[in-house]
Amino acid sequence: MPHHDTTHGSGKHQRPANFITNHAHQHAFVLLGDATIFAVHMTQYHHEEHKYQLVLKLSLPPDAKSQLDDLRTRFPLDTFILCNGDADDDLFMIPDLPAGRRPTFNANIFQGLPAFSATDEADPHFFPWDKARTTPVIVDVTVSVERVVTFRPFAHHDTQPDYATYLLWGEGQEAHMTNLQTARLASGKFEPPMFGPDFDHVLSLRKAPSWLDEPLLEAGVVVSVPALRLNDAKTGLPTIPCGAPFNDGQTFSVLYRGMGEGRNVVAGRTFLADTAVCNSEGMDVCPPEESLVISATPKELMK
Repeated sequence: MPHHDTTHGSGKHQRPANFITNHAHQHAFVLLGDATIFAVHMTQYHHEEHKYQLVLKLSLPPDAKSQLDDLRTRFPLDTFILCNGDADDDLFMIPDLPAGRRPTFNANIFQGLPAFSATDEADPHFFPWDKARTTPVIVDVTVSVERVVTFRPFAHHDTQPDYATYLLWGEGQEAHMTNLQTARLASGKFEPPMFGPDFDHVLSLRKAPSWLDEPLLEAGVVVSVPALRLNDAKTGLPTIPCGAPFNDGQTFSVLYRGMGEGRNVVAGRTFLADTAVCNSEGMDVCPPEESLVISATPKELMK
């Protein structure tokens, strides 16, 4: 929501009452890629600080990259999450990154999602990847932002498309996809704001598609997925997919720019499939067991 501080900087400049900003915060990014590292911001439609889709190309120091390569070799099915640190100097707004204000930042890398209780989740300041709760597998690494692949602030008046729409991007022989979310306002003017329903899905492909030129792959293209309809054609009710929409090794068809002939891609590992975190609380889109697909943090890393 808009932040209404009336002072700016040292207090010499006054902010108007309707001034809009974000609180500096911790953020979680799903890490993708082997030869090239990409980070995908985990979304929350109901928190101003996280109402953004952001895909970054990152570079890590050689020792940290070597550690990550080793971990991925040993745990090929696990999801690795990068989080900026919790010290005041480490916190930032998501727009700081595409604005070029934070070309580097301090971060930790965690393995999987730590276990947490309903009491934990009820805390408005709860952050699962807290070093007091779980041990990072790579500690205090300086991350460099090489470029922004995409930056999408949510617009709550947007209309959800009939079929799921994805960003497809990558580099070299590696390619990835994440669905372009809508985060539409679902409540009326006399109700507490609720946003959704939609889903957050992050996966790699088995290989980069041969039908897409290298500059387009690197910049990212938009494709629709006819197999994933987001509403019932007769009733108009949501048909948001629950769990991982595609199995590892499954071939499915996409439409470049949402039209024309179908072109095949082959799904690799899904690293995140989520309706529990991104949608407003109380919007139970999927059964609990299918609402958050992500690997668990190993017990030996929990405190």
